[in-house]
Amino acid sequence: MTDNLRYWNSLGITDPDQTKGFTRGGGFRGTAIKPIWIVQRMTEEFGPCGEGWGINEPQWTIEHATDESLVFCTVSVWYGPDRHILFGVGGDKFRSVVKRGKPDEYIQTDDEAFKKAFTDAVNNALKFLGVGADVHMGLFDDSKYVDELRMKKMKVKAPPAAEMKRQLLEVDNDLQDAHSIYKTDILAKKWKKKMDAEGWPEGEDEQSYRQQVADRFHDHRERLEAIEDRALSESQMRETERDPADLHPLEAG
Repeated sequence: MTDNLRYWNSLGITDPDQTKGFTRGGGFRGTAIKPIWIVQRMTEEFGPCGEGWGINEPQWTIEHATDESLVFCTVSVWYGPDRHILFGVGGDKFRSVVKRGKPDEYIQTDDEAFKKAFTDAVNNALKFLGVGADVHMGLFDDSKYVDELRMKKMKVKAPPAAEMKRQLLEVDNDLQDAHSIYKTDILAKKWKKKMDAEGWPEGEDEQSYRQQVADRFHDHRERLEAIEDRALSESQMRETERDPADLHPLEAG
């Protein structure tokens, strides 16, 4: 059975960190998706642009009005081995008269207008595939929905076991340079923060890499404490063994 929503469900969830708010004339507020992220998502889904998906040559239309000139772009986007086609239209203003009829009237131009129209056209075509569907359906107007997306993103997938095992060697190298309890405690905090950020799984058994890191710091700290205790004990012993004749008059009382 064909899953008609297979692309929609995969491409339709937008990373909140890849969006930005905007305001248009009249006070309209909305959410825009960063164009390069859309390119990345299509590449992840279908392969490199030009191989698994691509954009055909755009068609341009220019319209002039009294106070402005507009450019419109029509483009077709293909995807998949069968090169299915999607169409999109985008537009932007590249010339406008500002403060018409006033002494400081001037003509404003935008040399980015053609690029904006092209990007708009491509993104509008990809809407039909479901790219950024949650934004276009207004779900980003719901702060609870956005917060849930951020929470899911924070639950980082744990690194592979081989990578965690390799990092145990980094812990050992760090501990070789930790010659004090203070520095050992600082390193322990650093590695805990790193493991939390990378999503190392919790566990108290010997097979847990997080626990192995904790054990390494615990054992190293105990060795340093034993060295300090021994040094203190030897120092006190030397003090008690000193010949009273060697004492300074003030020390002798």
